[in-house]
Amino acid sequence: MTRLSRRDALGLLGATAGGGLLALRSIRLDAQTPTFPRGAIIRTLSKDIAPDAIAGSTLFHEHLSIRYPLTKALAISQGRPVPASFTDDVDVMIEEAKAAASDGVGCIVDGGHPDMDRDLAALTRIAAESGVPIVASGGYYMQRNYPPEIAAKSAEQIADDLVRDAKAQRLGAYGEIGQQGGVLTDDERKVFTAVAKAHVRTGLPIFTHNPYLGAREVNPPIPMDAALKQLDLLEAAGADVKHVAIGHVCCLADTTAAIPKQLGKRGVFVGFDRVTIPIVPDAQKVSTILAFLEAGYTDHLLLSSDFSNGRALKKNGGPGIAQAATVFGPMLLKAGVDEATLRRVLVDNPRRFLAHVPKD
Repeated sequence: MTRLSRRDALGLLGATAGGGLLALRSIRLDAQTPTFPRGAIIRTLSKDIAPDAIAGSTLFHEHLSIRYPLTKALAISQGRPVPASFTDDVDVMIEEAKAAASDGVGCIVDGGHPDMDRDLAALTRIAAESGVPIVASGGYYMQRNYPPEIAAKSAEQIADDLVRDAKAQRLGAYGEIGQQGGVLTDDERKVFTAVAKAHVRTGLPIFTHNPYLGAREVNPPIPMDAALKQLDLLEAAGADVKHVAIGHVCCLADTTAAIPKQLGKRGVFVGFDRVTIPIVPDAQKVSTILAFLEAGYTDHLLLSSDFSNGRALKKNGGPGIAQAATVFGPMLLKAGVDEATLRRVLVDNPRRFLAHVPKD
């Protein structure tokens, strides 16, 4: 099998929204196959799978079951009707997952948990009927979504709950773990510490949510180093940086990649997990990624789209769940990223992030 020119790859990737990773998956590229520790697995809802069994792209942060920003609990507490979500129709989500598989997606990480109204039974059914392995996540989102009991519990008690739930529910990650403002609240700091402790006890990877809003002005302003502060907190509680992804770094107005480079230097994965979402223009995200890659941090980049809008469904004429690969991937190729590098980012890096040796 021959290596395609960038022009040929662009033709395959950009011809249709469904061309994406089929092209990458069927070509032997000149990138080295990653190695994984003995006994390493990726824990999906149906079974533990070997990391090298995933041939296509892995989307490390999407949502196949979610109700946000107004969850059932928040709606009830405010005396408001419970809103509908596009993910309520599980049959539609099954078809969308099948379409993602046709686009070359080999695994999807769902970033929801109970405080986002994530339905674990729905995810299990989507995985079974679409054939796409799904990694379910545990944890808590941000202060406004926390259940009341968080305030009264210690970090150790929360960690105990997280470990128990991960074992009982076959969870394969902790995420998305976030903050709602520029400064972590006391409860958010406690949850970050608890998640890191649970990670140490289980080996499960962690991915976070940052409050970056691009160039939008908010009061108080969001500090540039919010991502670094999250990493400080996780490391202080013992987290292994090789299995930590700091999320939404793509939404920081930082075309020189100053913050991403600092994160990469410290060994964590850097999440550009809102690609195709115009918080900042995709062209700006491409420029930041180029600076990040040129600095030598290819092995630390993760891509995903934080899929959470019904307008993006293929049913509604959108690009579908695979848009990080089928829409944003061609943008990187057009900007000069070679297909071997793109494969490392979409296929190899997320497998390395998720693959862990279970400690249970």
